[in-house]
Amino acid sequence: FLKPQEIDRLAFSCKLITFECGIRFLTDYLDGDVYFRTHRAGQNLDRCRVHFRMVSDMERKMDRMLEIIEKHRTEN
Repeated sequence: FLKPQEIDRLAFSCKLITFECGIRFLTDYLDGDVYFRTHRAGQNLDRCRVHFRMVSDMERKMDRMLEIIEKHRTEN
């Protein structure tokens, strides 16, 4: 159901949306935690850091992500 152009951008899109969420957590932390609910001080900063680490991990694994996508493209 995905178009070829959408499939081509799957790996990058995963990284981008994770980065965007990290930025949103950081922005909310800097704005005083007014958007995302928190249960402790610094929670949104911690969330930001986790998301940025995930982005870094995805960058290291990007080749493998692309291989997996390509494998499934050729199988279908």
